Amino acid sequence: MNVLVVYAHPNPKSFNHAVLESFTKGLKDGGHTFDVVDLYAEKFNPSIQLEDFGQFAGKPMPKEVQKQQERLANAEALVFISPALGWFIPAILEGWVQRVFSFGFAWKADQTGMIGLLTQKKGLYIFTTGNPETYYQATGLGGSMKNILGMSLTESGIKEVDFLFLYSVAAVDDATRTNYLKQVYQKGKEF
Repeated sequence: MNVLVVYAHPNPKSFNHAVLESFTKGLKDGGHTFDVVDLYAEKFNPSIQLEDFGQFAGKPMPKEVQKQQERLANAEALVFISPALGWFIPAILEGWVQRVFSFGFAWKADQTGMIGLLTQKKGLYIFTTGNPETYYQATGLGGSMKNILGMSLTESGIKEVDFLFLYSVAAVDDATRTNYLKQVYQKGKEF
């Protein structure tokens, strides 16, 4: 399977980067091919531009968005790797989704509502968090993130969406972090 991995963390020495490396090693060892979009390294502009609204008038999207759309169109699956910041995702990742999942590329509308145009078989979010799992359960935050973020993919046509939360990464011991990296590697290998 050809997988597009969208990575959103500015520090190449972060635990998130270790997650990226473990996951892509798993993909490789599982016989998959992949393309990594490193949003910070590529300096992707997450802000909606005036030209982005041309999509509703049949005009082309800006070149940087078209390039990302081509990469997504060539993928059979889409994976996001990022920290969960506060109650949501990094702005650069949210901006990527808003700009790349544009009208006419990811969705269209008719009188019955939104119709997804993406054909990827799978979507996966891998999040590192600062809080423990109990916090995400007690507050309902984990479920809310799954609903909102999952819907952004399924409503765009992606068939199956999964989530992997790596909880309390700053507070856990090295053994737990090593276990997280093993989980991520296995997820990539079996993807």
